Amino acid sequence: MLNAGPAGAQQLYMGAETGPDVFNRSEEIKLNQQDEDAFAKAFVLENSTAALYAVFESTAPAKAAASFMRQGIYRQELLILFAIALDSKTVFKTLAKERDKGVTLQAIAEKNKSDLMKIFKEAEELQKKIEIRAAFMDISTAAFVAGTSSAAVKMEPPSEPALPVENEKK
Repeated sequence: MLNAGPAGAQQLYMGAETGPDVFNRSEEIKLNQQDEDAFAKAFVLENSTAALYAVFESTAPAKAAASFMRQGIYRQELLILFAIALDSKTVFKTLAKERDKGVTLQAIAEKNKSDLMKIFKEAEELQKKIEIRAAFMDISTAAFVAGTSSAAVKMEPPSEPALPVENEKK
C-alpha cells in the first residue's frame, strides 16, 4: 500500500531522473571533434613544414586541416587535394572551393595536370599510416585550439603489437 499512487505517474516513469521530455532536447548536438583533431595533427607530422605552409598558407596547418574536415572534406579527400595542390603549386583553399561547387576530383586533377589514380593509391596508403599514428595521439583540445604544437600532442605507442607478426624471429 505504501507504493500506491496515481497509475499514470507509474506508467510515465522512464528511469532514474528522466522525464517524458527526455527526447525533446532543445540543445544542439555537438560532434566529437577529437578524431578530426588527432587526424589533422598526425597528418601534419607526416608532411614537411614547408609543404604544409605553402599549400595551406597558414602557420597553423593542423588547425587549417581540421577546419577543412569540419567543413565537410573527408580524410582521403583532404590527402588527395593536398597532393594535387602540392604537385601543382596551388593553394588548398582554391581546390576546396572547386569541390564545394561540385567539381569532381578527376576534373580537378586533370585541370592541375595530376595523375589522380596514382595520387589516390598514395593517399590510401598514407591515410592508413596517419590513422595508425592518430590512434595513439592524446589531443588536448585547449592546446590544439590555441595552436600550440608540442604541448597538444602526447604520443603513446602500443606496448605490444595488436596483431601477431608473421616470420618474427624468436
